[in-house]
Amino acid sequence: FPSHDITPSPLDENLLSNELQAFLRLAQLIDQTDPENPMAATEVSALAEAMGQLMDLPPRQLHRLRLSGLLHRLSPLPTGSPPSSPLETIPQMAVIGTIITHQGEWWDGSGQPAGLAGVAIPLESRILGLVTYFQSHLTHYCPIQPGTNLTLHSDQSLTLAFELCQKQGGERWDPQLISILSVLVNSLQQGLSLPVPCPKIAGGMWLLDSHSA
Repeated sequence: FPSHDITPSPLDENLLSNELQAFLRLAQLIDQTDPENPMAATEVSALAEAMGQLMDLPPRQLHRLRLSGLLHRLSPLPTGSPPSSPLETIPQMAVIGTIITHQGEWWDGSGQPAGLAGVAIPLESRILGLVTYFQSHLTHYCPIQPGTNLTLHSDQSLTLAFELCQKQGGERWDPQLISILSVLVNSLQQGLSLPVPCPKIAGGMWLLDSHSA
Protein backbone atom coordinates (compact mmCIF):
# COMPACT_ATOMS: atom_id res chain seq x y z
CA PHE A 1 0.00 0.00 0.00
CA PRO A 2 1.56 3.33 -1.03
CA SER A 3 3.13 5.44 1.69
CA HIS A 4 1.81 8.94 2.26
CA ASP A 5 5.10 10.42 1.08
CA ILE A 6 5.34 8.79 -2.33
CA THR A 7 2.74 9.02 -5.07
CA PRO A 8 2.75 5.76 -7.06
CA SER A 9 3.23 6.11 -10.80
CA PRO A 10 0.66 4.71 -13.25
CA LEU A 11 3.18 1.98 -14.07
CA ASP A 12 3.51 1.01 -10.39
CA GLU A 13 -0.28 0.89 -10.03
CA ASN A 14 -0.59 -1.22 -13.18
CA LEU A 15 2.04 -3.70 -11.95
CA LEU A 16 0.34 -3.97 -8.56
CA SER A 17 -3.02 -4.48 -10.26
CA ASN A 18 -1.59 -7.28 -12.40
CA GLU A 19 -0.02 -8.98 -9.39
CA LEU A 20 -3.24 -8.73 -7.40
CA GLN A 21 -5.25 -10.14 -10.30
CA ALA A 22 -2.82 -13.07 -10.56
CA PHE A 23 -3.23 -13.88 -6.86
CA LEU A 24 -7.03 -13.60 -7.12
CA ARG A 25 -7.04 -15.95 -10.11
CA LEU A 26 -4.89 -18.43 -8.18
CA ALA A 27 -7.25 -18.26 -5.20
CA GLN A 28 -10.21 -18.80 -7.51
CA LEU A 29 -8.51 -21.80 -9.09
CA ILE A 30 -7.89 -23.33 -5.66
CA ASP A 31 -11.60 -23.04 -4.88
CA GLN A 32 -12.65 -24.42 -8.25
CA THR A 33 -10.54 -27.53 -7.74
CA ASP A 34 -12.04 -28.18 -4.29
CA PRO A 35 -15.40 -29.92 -4.85
CA GLU A 36 -16.12 -29.99 -1.12
CA ASN A 37 -15.69 -26.26 -0.54
CA PRO A 38 -15.78 -24.34 -3.83
CA MET A 39 -16.93 -21.09 -2.19
CA ALA A 40 -14.31 -20.83 0.55
CA ALA A 41 -12.76 -17.56 -0.65
CA THR A 42 -15.98 -15.64 -1.23
CA GLU A 43 -17.75 -16.88 1.90
CA VAL A 44 -14.77 -16.30 4.18
CA SER A 45 -14.33 -12.82 2.71
CA ALA A 46 -18.01 -11.98 3.30
CA LEU A 47 -17.97 -13.37 6.85
CA ALA A 48 -14.73 -11.61 7.77
CA GLU A 49 -15.99 -8.26 6.52
CA ALA A 50 -19.32 -8.74 8.32
CA MET A 51 -17.46 -9.45 11.56
CA GLY A 52 -15.47 -6.27 11.06
CA GLN A 53 -18.62 -4.26 10.46
CA LEU A 54 -20.18 -5.59 13.66
CA MET A 55 -17.03 -4.48 15.48
CA ASP A 56 -17.26 -1.06 13.84
CA LEU A 57 -13.74 -1.36 12.43
CA PRO A 58 -12.47 1.47 10.20
CA PRO A 59 -12.63 1.15 6.41
CA ARG A 60 -8.92 0.30 6.06
CA GLN A 61 -9.38 -2.80 8.23
CA LEU A 62 -12.54 -3.81 6.38
CA HIS A 63 -10.52 -3.65 3.15
CA ARG A 64 -7.86 -5.87 4.70
CA LEU A 65 -10.43 -8.38 5.90
CA ARG A 66 -12.17 -8.49 2.54
CA LEU A 67 -8.98 -9.07 0.59
CA SER A 68 -7.35 -11.45 3.07
CA GLY A 69 -10.55 -13.51 3.02
CA LEU A 70 -10.40 -13.82 -0.75
CA LEU A 71 -6.73 -14.84 -0.62
CA HIS A 72 -6.67 -16.81 2.64
CA ARG A 73 -5.99 -20.19 1.01
CA LEU A 74 -2.68 -19.11 -0.52
CA SER A 75 -0.18 -21.25 1.39
CA PRO A 76 2.80 -19.70 3.18
CA LEU A 77 6.16 -19.98 1.48
CA PRO A 78 8.24 -22.93 2.78
CA THR A 79 11.25 -20.70 3.46
CA GLY A 80 11.72 -18.23 6.27
CA SER A 81 11.26 -18.36 10.01
CA PRO A 82 8.35 -18.26 10.49
CA PRO A 83 7.02 -19.24 7.03
CA SER A 84 5.51 -16.31 5.19
CA SER A 85 2.75 -15.84 2.67
CA PRO A 86 3.87 -15.24 -0.94
CA LEU A 87 2.01 -11.92 -0.65
CA GLU A 88 4.63 -10.70 1.79
CA THR A 89 7.18 -10.61 -1.03
CA ILE A 90 5.27 -7.67 -2.55
CA PRO A 91 5.74 -4.54 -0.41
CA GLN A 92 2.26 -3.16 -1.12
CA MET A 93 0.67 -6.48 -0.14
CA ALA A 94 2.83 -7.24 2.90
CA VAL A 95 0.09 -6.37 5.41
CA ILE A 96 -2.34 -8.79 3.74
CA GLY A 97 0.38 -11.44 3.64
CA THR A 98 1.01 -11.03 7.36
CA ILE A 99 -2.70 -11.41 8.14
CA ILE A 100 -2.86 -14.64 6.13
CA THR A 101 0.40 -15.99 7.58
CA HIS A 102 -0.84 -15.66 11.17
CA GLN A 103 -4.38 -16.96 10.73
CA GLY A 104 -3.22 -20.26 12.25
CA GLU A 105 -2.17 -18.75 15.59
CA TRP A 106 -4.10 -19.84 18.70
CA TRP A 107 -5.33 -17.51 21.44
CA ASP A 108 -3.42 -19.59 24.04
CA GLY A 109 -0.16 -19.38 22.10
CA SER A 110 -0.02 -22.99 20.92
CA GLY A 111 -0.69 -22.24 17.25
CA GLN A 112 1.47 -21.74 14.19
CA PRO A 113 3.66 -20.37 12.71
CA ALA A 114 5.03 -18.02 15.40
CA GLY A 115 3.32 -19.16 18.60
CA LEU A 116 1.77 -15.73 19.14
CA ALA A 117 -0.82 -15.47 21.92
CA GLY A 118 -3.75 -13.22 22.79
CA VAL A 119 -3.69 -9.69 21.46
CA ALA A 120 -0.18 -10.23 20.08
CA ILE A 121 -1.96 -11.98 17.19
CA PRO A 122 -3.04 -9.36 14.63
CA LEU A 123 -6.77 -8.69 15.01
CA GLU A 124 -7.46 -9.38 11.34
CA SER A 125 -5.61 -12.71 11.63
CA ARG A 126 -7.76 -13.67 14.62
CA ILE A 127 -10.92 -12.85 12.69
CA LEU A 128 -9.73 -14.60 9.55
CA GLY A 129 -8.74 -17.79 11.39
CA LEU A 130 -12.08 -17.98 13.18
CA VAL A 131 -14.32 -17.38 10.17
CA THR A 132 -12.24 -19.75 8.02
CA TYR A 133 -12.78 -22.53 10.58
CA PHE A 134 -16.47 -21.63 10.91
CA GLN A 135 -17.03 -21.55 7.14
CA SER A 136 -15.33 -24.89 6.53
CA HIS A 137 -17.62 -26.62 9.01
CA LEU A 138 -20.66 -24.68 7.84
CA THR A 139 -20.06 -25.92 4.29
CA HIS A 140 -19.56 -29.47 5.57
CA TYR A 141 -22.99 -29.44 7.23
CA CYS A 142 -24.89 -27.56 4.52
CA PRO A 143 -23.23 -26.76 1.16
CA ILE A 144 -24.94 -24.14 -1.00
CA GLN A 145 -24.65 -23.20 -4.66
CA PRO A 146 -22.05 -20.62 -5.76
CA GLY A 147 -23.28 -17.09 -6.33
CA THR A 148 -25.99 -17.21 -3.66
CA ASN A 149 -25.78 -15.95 -0.09
CA LEU A 150 -24.99 -17.24 3.38
CA THR A 151 -28.61 -16.90 4.53
CA LEU A 152 -29.34 -20.10 2.58
CA HIS A 153 -27.36 -22.17 5.05
CA SER A 154 -29.79 -23.94 7.39
CA ASP A 155 -30.28 -22.75 10.96
CA GLN A 156 -29.06 -26.12 12.16
CA SER A 157 -25.83 -25.98 10.16
CA LEU A 158 -25.14 -22.44 11.41
CA THR A 159 -25.70 -23.59 14.99
CA LEU A 160 -23.54 -26.71 14.67
CA ALA A 161 -20.65 -24.82 13.06
CA PHE A 162 -20.84 -22.09 15.69
CA GLU A 163 -20.88 -24.59 18.56
CA LEU A 164 -17.63 -26.10 17.30
CA CYS A 165 -16.04 -22.64 17.42
CA GLN A 166 -17.55 -21.86 20.82
CA LYS A 167 -16.04 -24.99 22.36
CA GLN A 168 -12.58 -23.66 21.57
CA GLY A 169 -13.16 -20.12 22.80
CA GLY A 170 -10.33 -18.98 25.08
CA GLU A 171 -8.11 -21.78 23.80
CA ARG A 172 -7.97 -21.45 20.04
CA TRP A 173 -10.17 -18.41 19.49
CA ASP A 174 -10.43 -14.95 20.98
CA PRO A 175 -13.45 -15.11 23.37
CA GLN A 176 -14.60 -11.64 22.30
CA LEU A 177 -14.66 -12.74 18.67
CA ILE A 178 -16.76 -15.76 19.63
CA SER A 179 -19.32 -13.31 21.03
CA ILE A 180 -19.27 -11.29 17.79
CA LEU A 181 -19.65 -14.45 15.74
CA SER A 182 -22.66 -15.39 17.89
CA VAL A 183 -24.32 -12.11 16.95
CA LEU A 184 -23.57 -12.71 13.27
CA VAL A 185 -24.94 -16.26 13.38
CA ASN A 186 -28.12 -15.09 15.11
CA SER A 187 -28.54 -12.38 12.48
CA LEU A 188 -28.14 -14.92 9.66
CA GLN A 189 -30.70 -17.18 11.30
CA GLN A 190 -33.10 -14.25 11.48
CA GLY A 191 -32.74 -13.55 7.78
CA LEU A 192 -29.74 -11.23 7.42
CA SER A 193 -28.80 -11.18 3.74
CA LEU A 194 -25.08 -11.66 3.27
CA PRO A 195 -24.41 -12.03 -0.48
CA VAL A 196 -21.23 -13.77 -1.57
CA PRO A 197 -20.72 -12.77 -5.22
CA CYS A 198 -17.56 -13.82 -6.99
CA PRO A 199 -15.14 -10.88 -7.28
CA LYS A 200 -14.53 -9.29 -10.66
CA ILE A 201 -10.86 -10.06 -10.95
CA ALA A 202 -10.18 -7.51 -13.69
CA GLY A 203 -11.30 -4.78 -11.33
CA GLY A 204 -9.36 -6.05 -8.34
CA MET A 205 -7.70 -2.72 -7.54
CA TRP A 206 -10.88 -1.52 -5.81
CA LEU A 207 -9.93 -3.91 -2.99
CA LEU A 208 -6.93 -1.76 -2.16
CA ASP A 209 -6.90 1.72 -0.71
CA SER A 210 -4.14 4.14 0.08
CA HIS A 211 -4.71 3.95 3.85
CA SER A 212 -4.36 0.17 4.26
CA ALA A 213 -0.64 0.12 4.94
